[in-house]
Amino acid sequence: MDALASYHGLKFDYSQTYSQGEADALAVENGYLINGTHLACYLSHLRAYRRIVEENIQTALILEDDVDMELDLKDRHAAIISQLYRQYGVDWDMLFVGHCTSDANEPGLVRPHTRESDGRLVVGSNERNRYLARNLTLYEAEYPMCLHAYAVSRECARRLAVVLEERLRTVGQDIDLVLAIGVEFGMSTVLGTSPPYMVQVGRQELSSDLTQLRDGDTAQRLFSSTLYKLGLRRSDPRSLAPYMDWQWFTAK
Repeated sequence: MDALASYHGLKFDYSQTYSQGEADALAVENGYLINGTHLACYLSHLRAYRRIVEENIQTALILEDDVDMELDLKDRHAAIISQLYRQYGVDWDMLFVGHCTSDANEPGLVRPHTRESDGRLVVGSNERNRYLARNLTLYEAEYPMCLHAYAVSRECARRLAVVLEERLRTVGQDIDLVLAIGVEFGMSTVLGTSPPYMVQVGRQELSSDLTQLRDGDTAQRLFSSTLYKLGLRRSDPRSLAPYMDWQWFTAK
C-alpha cells in the first residue's frame, strides 16, 4: 500500500484490522453468527463506518490491503467523480470503484456461448475486444460484490453502522453479501464503475490481513497495473479475466 501511495501521490490513513483470535472471542461474547477471518473483515469495515460518523467525514474511500490500481488512476477517478456529481450530486450512498464479479446493470456486458466441440463457455474475439475497449462508465449497481475499493457517504455509513451490527446476530453472512442483498432490495443508491480501476491481487502475489484464499481466487484484470510496473507483481494482470466469475472470458 505504501508503494501505491508513493507512486500516485496519495495519503492513506491506515486502520487496524481485527485478528482471527479477536474476532472469534467477540463472536462468542456477543452471539455473532459468523467468526474467524470472515468476522474480522466484517468488523473492520464496521469500525470504518463508525469512524466516518464520529469524525464527521462527508465521504470516504475505503480500501482493503490487497488492491492494485490502474496507472492512470487519477484521470479515471476524476472522470468518474465528474460523472457522479453531474448525475447524482450528493444523492448517493456507495460508489464501487472496484468489484470482483460482473453486475447485471453494467452497460455493454458480453455473454458467453457454449462451444459445440467441447461444451466449454467461450466468447468471440470481436466481442472480447469490444468489451475491453469500452469507455469508463458510471452505472447503478444491482448486486455489487467485494469490498476492496469503494466510497461511502457519511449518511450511508451512519445507517450501516446500525444495521450491520444488528445483522451480525440475525443473518450470519459475510459483509459483502449483506450489503449486496440490501442493494438488491433497494436499501441504498449504490453505483459501480465499468471497468473497475482498483482490483484485488491474487493471494499468491500479495498477502492480506483480511483474507485467506486459494491462489489466484481474487486476481482480476488491469489494463496497466501499478504494482506490475513497480516490480511488485510477478505477472501482468492484463491477461486475466475482468471478473472472478468470468473465467470463460480468457478461454481459448
